[in-house]
Amino acid sequence: MPISFKGAKRYKKHNGFSETAEIKKPIASPIHYYSLLQDNILLKPLVTAGDRVLIGERIADLNEFRAIPVISTVSGTVLTADNGMIAIENDFLDDETLIRLPVKPAEEMTSRELLWLIRESGIVEPRTGEPAHLLLSQGKVPNCAVVCCFDSDPYVSSPQMSSVNNAEKILSGLNLALRLLCVKKAIIAVESTSKKTYSDFKYLLRYNKNILLYSLKPYYPQSRSDILIKTLTGKQEDGISTVILSPEMLCNIVDATEIGKPVTQKTVTVSGDDILEPSNFSVPLGATVDSLLVSAGYNEPQTVIMGGITDGTSITDLNTPVTSSTRAVIAFNDKNNIPPYRKEPV
Repeated sequence: MPISFKGAKRYKKHNGFSETAEIKKPIASPIHYYSLLQDNILLKPLVTAGDRVLIGERIADLNEFRAIPVISTVSGTVLTADNGMIAIENDFLDDETLIRLPVKPAEEMTSRELLWLIRESGIVEPRTGEPAHLLLSQGKVPNCAVVCCFDSDPYVSSPQMSSVNNAEKILSGLNLALRLLCVKKAIIAVESTSKKTYSDFKYLLRYNKNILLYSLKPYYPQSRSDILIKTLTGKQEDGISTVILSPEMLCNIVDATEIGKPVTQKTVTVSGDDILEPSNFSVPLGATVDSLLVSAGYNEPQTVIMGGITDGTSITDLNTPVTSSTRAVIAFNDKNNIPPYRKEPV
C-alpha cells in the first residue's frame, strides 16, 4: 500500500507523466553555452575560438578533485572561450569523438578507479548539482542510501521518466554506489503512479533482503529530502545518515563504467499552461531554454521558471543553458495561469 506523511498536499498534476509516453528529442539549439564556474572553481578552457569540437570531447577542466570536466554535447565551432563561458556554434552534423574513456569490468576496478571514471565522465547528482564522485566519496559512512525515482512537484516528471524501463540499469548503478559508500542497505522509492516501474523493481528485488522497495502516494512535497527521509526511515535528516541518489545519476554511472560514455544529455520536463501538452525531452547540455520552449510549443511565454513550480527560479534570459541539474522548465503564456501555491511556504 502506498505511504505518505501527515500534512501532504494533493495538487493536480501538470507534469505529463505516463509510463507509455516517449522522451522526445528537442529542436537543435543553434548555440550551446557552457559555464566554466563550478562551485566557486573556475575551470581552464581546453579550446580556443575557432576550434572545431565533437560530441563527447572535453572542452574545459582543472587539475582539482572537486571539479568535473565540461564535455561538449554538440559538434561545431567554438565562438568564445573566456569570461567564464564557452559558446559553441552548432554545425548540426552531430559528429562524435571516437575517443572513449578506458574501462574494464567494474568488479576489477578499485574504488579510486571508479571514482576517477565517474569524475572524468562529468556525472553529477541532478537533485543538488553535486559532482557524483564527491557525493560517493564522503568521509563518513551513511547508514542507508535512498533512490528517489520521482519528483513530487506537480509540474515535474523527469525522474519518473528516467526510471521507466530502466530498473535493471538503476540497480546496477546502485550496487556500484553502495560499494563506494560502503553501505549495505538501501531503499528505492517509487511514486504510486509508476506501476510498471514498481513492478519491475519488485521482480528484480524478489531475493534481495538489503534493498527495500516503497510505493509513495503522489502528494507534495513527498520527494523533498527531509520529508522523504522522515517518511521512509522515521528519522530526521542530518546530512550524514542517509544519502539520496537519483535514477538518472545511477544510469549515467553505468554508461560510464560499461562503455566509457560521458554525460551529454539531460532529461528535462517542459510543462506549464494546460493548453500545451507537458512533455519530457532528452536535452543536450548547454542547449538554450529558448530552443527547448520552442520544441514544446511555447513561442513568447510571459513567465519562465527553471526548476519546480514552488522552488524554481523565474528567468528572463531565454539563452540560459540547460545544465546537469536542470530538472524542468515551466512556462506560462498567460501569467494568470500560475498556480497560487507557487507563493506558499513549504
